[in-house]
Amino acid sequence: MAAIYLIRHGQASFHSDNYDKLSPTGIQQSKQLGTALHQRGIRFDAVYAGSMVRHAQTAQHCMSNMGFNLTPAIIEGFNEYNHEEVLEKHRPEFAERDALNRFLAAQNNPRKAFQIEFESALHRWRGGEFDHEYSENWAQFITRCNAAMDQVRSTCGEAKSIAVFSSGGPISVATGQCLGLADSHIAELSWSLMNCSITCLLFNSEKITLRYFNDFAHFEVNADKSMLTYR
Repeated sequence: MAAIYLIRHGQASFHSDNYDKLSPTGIQQSKQLGTALHQRGIRFDAVYAGSMVRHAQTAQHCMSNMGFNLTPAIIEGFNEYNHEEVLEKHRPEFAERDALNRFLAAQNNPRKAFQIEFESALHRWRGGEFDHEYSENWAQFITRCNAAMDQVRSTCGEAKSIAVFSSGGPISVATGQCLGLADSHIAELSWSLMNCSITCLLFNSEKITLRYFNDFAHFEVNADKSMLTYR
């Protein structure tokens, strides 16, 4: 069987003018992941990525530290959903620049407050009642993520070790499809995905199965826990 290594991007630049780029921590995570993969003797025969900047940067730094460089084949189906739109449809006032930052700054626990609001926003998006308000509804998102995985399986040829640099949403969808999970459980998977974690799927012409999910042991090898981030 062939293996697909689904790699979540490194930490993005949350609360900045451009979320879609790696933070300094995200760059270090990507390099540390590459070093760990090299030490484990993993080599990729084929590499794919979404079209987001954070996907490309993660792939670049990771593969550089693995000691080789393949140009990823771009599949836009591995892009994350528009989290800003999802949140703004739930709380329209957040469409104003810096409104979310001001809201979080006023909270006793900003991380918890953001999680509560975002979970509510995702529930609204998944529900279907307001599909007409979104540029991409939940069903369309699931369909394109599944199509992206099908594209990898149909174009990877004889490759036995395949990397896909993507985001939490598409990785959760791929995992959920393997396990036959309901939509609500697929959404919950994304909350636990660490930056630069690895989820491994095994497949052949007949089936695809989950080997392991959300492996971030490469960040637990010492007492420094600064590399353990969710967003």
